Amino acid sequence: MAARRKKPEIGTRMYSVHEHMYYIGKHAGPILEYVVCEGAVTGFYTLGYTEVCVTGKSPEGYNTPYRYSLNQIGKKLFYTAEEAAEHAKSLTERYEHTWGWIGAPDIPMRRTWEPLLLCIGDVDEGQMSIFDFPEMLP
Repeated sequence: MAARRKKPEIGTRMYSVHEHMYYIGKHAGPILEYVVCEGAVTGFYTLGYTEVCVTGKSPEGYNTPYRYSLNQIGKKLFYTAEEAAEHAKSLTERYEHTWGWIGAPDIPMRRTWEPLLLCIGDVDEGQMSIFDFPEMLP
């Protein structure tokens, strides 16, 4: 029997990853990217099984309702932006591995989720910095 998931509180900020198609000039078709979107828990759908109802901005910027089953928390719906960015990273890497032969501008994909992974604590103490080499500074 699967472990029972605890329902998040109403109003809890949650994050999910969505595919987003965008266009660039002089390219025939749309280009795919994975985007981390933020939303708030607005309620629960409880007929037969429980779904978390989340309302937030879509990749295009419109308020959109989403529904996720409780077992998708930690897989498609996340409590932190960093967890969602890790999921977007894995989806991006899988897509690039599969479709790498198509080349630019589709590959490498845009990484709008990357700043969510770069926190201040991510830099190691022993890591080199550009300021370690004053002769290289302008």
